[in-house]
Amino acid sequence: MRDQVIAMMKESKSRRLVDGDSCDVPVVDAVRERLAKSGHCGLRSIQVHVDNQSILLSGNVSTYFLKQTAQELARTACPDHELKNSIVVV
Repeated sequence: MRDQVIAMMKESKSRRLVDGDSCDVPVVDAVRERLAKSGHCGLRSIQVHVDNQSILLSGNVSTYFLKQTAQELARTACPDHELKNSIVVV
């Protein structure tokens, strides 16, 4: 599981360097789409709020892995935005 998170973080970093135009679609829609297509049904209930250049993720998930997965998916959706992860592991 830890290796999956590390691999996703590396992928996220490489996409941030390549995907300069990833913010052309509305940010909330882009983040929600990535969460929905992740294959993790627990991420579909995550709330996404955007304020200026900041993305806020909130909600509850069952594992730290899902919290980190949501964060990395959101980061790849729009790498130029600041990301605040307020997801709670319960």
